Amino acid sequence: MPTIEIAEGPLKGWQRWRQLDEGRFSDLIGHIYFRRRADGVTEFRSETARAHSNMQDRLHGGYIMAFIDQALFAIAAPHLVTHRGVTLTCNTEFLGAGVPGDDIFGHGEVTRETGKLLFLRGMVEQNGPVASFSGVLRKVAPR
Repeated sequence: MPTIEIAEGPLKGWQRWRQLDEGRFSDLIGHIYFRRRADGVTEFRSETARAHSNMQDRLHGGYIMAFIDQALFAIAAPHLVTHRGVTLTCNTEFLGAGVPGDDIFGHGEVTRETGKLLFLRGMVEQNGPVASFSGVLRKVAPR
């Protein structure tokens, strides 16, 4: 998927996908920014808003899981150059509560790759741990 690199401001050096899919679910989540470190770990982040909260004024678990599912693809992007990917599993362990209005951060890596599968793991944080996750993506041929 085409990306753009942010050239200035506090997100200088981060990337995001070129555009949101207007009218699709990813619009509700918002932009996910990511960058790759030299050690192969991908860092990712997103702004949060009241729309991402639950009735306790904390980040909704469904939002966090959707954020993680999007992050899986940012982590896997270098491995999906000739393929697309689909999520087979996305396991989330909630460790703390997030607060709407503050950016949410995370990092993750590919731990194993086979001919058809990518295995990933990572952590989401916001003033402390929010969730750990693991997932499996299946590589599929482009349409």
